[in-house]
Amino acid sequence: MNWKNVLVMGAVTLLPASMMAQANILNAKKPEEIGVRTEQQKAVDNDAPLEYGYVDDRDILWSKTLWETIDLDERVNFPLYYPTDTMDIGKDRRSLYHVLIKNLREGKLEAYVDSYFTEKRTYNDLSGALQSVDTLDYGYEQMNAGEQVSAEYITRRDITAAEIEEYHIKGMWYFDKRQGELKYRLLGIAPVAPDVNFIDDENPRYG
Repeated sequence: MNWKNVLVMGAVTLLPASMMAQANILNAKKPEEIGVRTEQQKAVDNDAPLEYGYVDDRDILWSKTLWETIDLDERVNFPLYYPTDTMDIGKDRRSLYHVLIKNLREGKLEAYVDSYFTEKRTYNDLSGALQSVDTLDYGYEQMNAGEQVSAEYITRRDITAAEIEEYHIKGMWYFDKRQGELKYRLLGIAPVAPDVNFIDDENPRYG
């Protein structure tokens, strides 16, 4: 066995790891700058979402808008469905439904109730469709007696990530004649779940 070749291969294999350990080694002007990321590197490494470029209507040679379905029962789509329980999961792992609801609650996401995006709704506007509130019989007895209903006699049921069965996505395929490319633009996404008022029934309804 040619041990020289083995050693050379080992050195080449370890080269990327050693270079990664010494970041900024080629741009450093002083020894203390080695391993410290510069502002230019931070700008290049910025992985924030990029804004869509402007597309003039005159550049669209052909387009087609359609709805498609993402079935969360398919294994390939499990990363969008899980985790449904976040009690013992780090903050870096959330289902798509958690991400949508969180951003909607914080006002970072806009919600609409029609497919033409004309009727805008806030999280508070949609709370009736996301949560059901019911009063037990003992609560009605307190109410009829003129007493304040105890919290223990009021039940609340929220739609969680576990109830989301699929997503409907609206998008547009179009041919950009300026770029000479067939492109796709996602326009909207809608989680599909049973009606929260009948979610625990044997045959739940869908809103």
